[in-house]
Amino acid sequence: MPTDDAPLHPTSHYRNVLQHAEAEARRRGHQHLGPEHLLLGILDTGESAATAAIAKFVDVPTIRRELERVLASETYARDHPGPVPHPRATDERSDTVPVLLVRGEERQRAVIRWWWIGRGPDDVYRAELEWSGPALEVSAHDMFDALVRFREQLEPEGWFVAVQGSRLDTYPSAMQRDMGGGLSVYVIRMGEPARSSDVVDTFAEADPALLATVEDQRRHAEEWSRSVEGAAAR
Repeated sequence: MPTDDAPLHPTSHYRNVLQHAEAEARRRGHQHLGPEHLLLGILDTGESAATAAIAKFVDVPTIRRELERVLASETYARDHPGPVPHPRATDERSDTVPVLLVRGEERQRAVIRWWWIGRGPDDVYRAELEWSGPALEVSAHDMFDALVRFREQLEPEGWFVAVQGSRLDTYPSAMQRDMGGGLSVYVIRMGEPARSSDVVDTFAEADPALLATVEDQRRHAEEWSRSVEGAAAR
């Protein structure tokens, strides 16, 4: 029996619904994701308990046609305007984070600045890292992804970013990335599902002894996921 603070594990169908909902929003040029897009995502991904329940009371193709009509209406466009221009100067979803870079016994302070952009699937966030080398700039779907892209550029030179999101034993859930911008991660333990008490800030400072390469962290997370599934099946 799951406890109240245990995280819910999204099914593959749930992920497909979210992907289709986002695709529907982007196809129309929308800069937001609403329940109307989620409903289209549910209708687009085939039979499920949700579509079976809906079909008992209404005709599914009729629902889709009505949703298409509403989304194409002037009223909808007026009530859901696009975002303001580049948020670098005005958007509150931005931050400056001091971080520690580690290479063997070497230490140096650096700064990561990031902004929420909201333009396209691979350009939702922009981030810059200022350090002793040439400044790095990346665009990413979430801030964990931005951190990964910084790490991939720094690792060939032997540098590690000493933050919680760079630890071998941390990784974000799909919900943390989709809904929280990848600004938090779970501390993961083999065979144990992650819990809300295991959440840490992605950019909080971490013990350098706990850091890993991007590839090792990814493999560890995959192994952890299989271990949790195996434990649940027993």
